Amino acid sequence: MTPQNQLPKSSWTTTRIGLISAAIILSVAIAYTFYQGSRPTPPKSASTSNSSALPENVMQASINLLDGQKTKLADYSGKVLIVDLWATWCGPCKQEIPHLVEIAKEYKDKGVEVIGLTNENPETDAEWVKQFSEAFNINYPIGWADDEMQAGLTRGRNSIPQTFIIGRDGKIFKHFVGFSPRLIPQMKAAIEEAASAG
Repeated sequence: MTPQNQLPKSSWTTTRIGLISAAIILSVAIAYTFYQGSRPTPPKSASTSNSSALPENVMQASINLLDGQKTKLADYSGKVLIVDLWATWCGPCKQEIPHLVEIAKEYKDKGVEVIGLTNENPETDAEWVKQFSEAFNINYPIGWADDEMQAGLTRGRNSIPQTFIIGRDGKIFKHFVGFSPRLIPQMKAAIEEAASAG
């Protein structure tokens, strides 16, 4: 007879398998939760139905460019404008930039302009941003987004990169937060649609 405090061998084996399975499932669940919490927010795009005009102070703000010139977003009125908020230390930004270089080249004749606005400090980081721009063969203007400009564009969503496709009417046509190569076809489709909107 089996003592009361012992299980038969087959029951103990089943219990051990159950406990090991539960431990594995729990470990996977914890690892998945940790992974989800630690990775960047997956890239997503705003709906075109949420198009809105940029605040006038953002459109009229003076932007210091890397080459010493000045511009403002309002200067691009009548064109489709792609505004990219980025930084040299941002990994996804580095992945996106070659695509923006290609887009700037491909769509230039269709009235599409690209401008990159870094949130880095122009007083301490100008030389590094210049070297970075040269290394990445950036073929579009690079400027500095001060805190007010960045807040006006991102509206509280401070992660980068953020890419805005602004229609000829000055309204945000499409807004992409984060970057993944799978977003490129969506970006190009939005650019084509904005460019053909006249």
